[in-house]
Amino acid sequence: MRRLFLTYAALCGLTAGATAANVPVIADPALVAGAAAPVFSFEGGLRYWYSTGEASKDLYNRSGTRLVSRLTYDRLDAHSGEVFFNATHNPTGIFVKGLLSAGGITEGSLVDEDWPNRAPYSNTMSDQRGGDITYFTTDLGYSFWNTPGYRIGAFVGYNFWNERYHAFGCVQQATNTRFCSRAIPNNVGLISQDNDWHSLRLGLAGQTQLTERLSLSGDVAFLFTRLDGEDRHHLRPKINPLPEDGDGHGVQLEAVLKYKVTDLFNIGVGARYWRVATEGTAHFEETPGHGSPQVEDWEAERYGVFVQASIKFN
Repeated sequence: MRRLFLTYAALCGLTAGATAANVPVIADPALVAGAAAPVFSFEGGLRYWYSTGEASKDLYNRSGTRLVSRLTYDRLDAHSGEVFFNATHNPTGIFVKGLLSAGGITEGSLVDEDWPNRAPYSNTMSDQRGGDITYFTTDLGYSFWNTPGYRIGAFVGYNFWNERYHAFGCVQQATNTRFCSRAIPNNVGLISQDNDWHSLRLGLAGQTQLTERLSLSGDVAFLFTRLDGEDRHHLRPKINPLPEDGDGHGVQLEAVLKYKVTDLFNIGVGARYWRVATEGTAHFEETPGHGSPQVEDWEAERYGVFVQASIKFN
């Protein structure tokens, strides 16, 4: 039928005295669709994340019925650089995305609280500096809702998140005379903490096209988290190193607003929030002092804003 229509149109044009140049060329819809929907889409780029955060652990007695110590790391300002990517197989909606990053935790403080059995409450303050942050994420997902204006998918993935803190100096802020009764100078290392958070990620990712050049995307992930940590009190060698572990949950949220500068180049600005919490054990029985294991809870948060630049191939 299509061939007959084209032949009829051509004959009509010739009958009217038209030349071959006046005959309209009708593109094949299948070719147009193929050009608009490539098999693969890929985006990769660089990102800078400025963030701050907090982390704390509560240490209980062996039965877990009485709080004996709390260490709170606060105002943990960090600067990190990232490499990220996102690849999609358009016919199936299957996608894989990930990022790799490292940076430094340049600021912060430590408040160390203790509730001894036969001594007054203790509250000491130390500076944190020279810390590190390392993390990477990889996700595999499927877009179950895909239209020209919206895309929503579900994914499963893995996140590794490491933070290391170093506390220097000590000033007693309460009435206890056993701990830091004389101020320890800020050039003396007091405590180092090294935490690895291993998390299974289950979540949703989406994107919407706001205008021809502006788009909004983001994801939310629920975490099943395992902590592997290590505490070092540099002035108490009998408990060094102190292994710590625990299991718990968490959440990771991210949103980014992107602007298409050209068909190839994009820039963007975004925000991110991470939180994990675990219940576990401080393994004093594995230290040179051979103590007893104690119940321990850990929490950590990190949040901030980032800027990015990326190249996208459709």
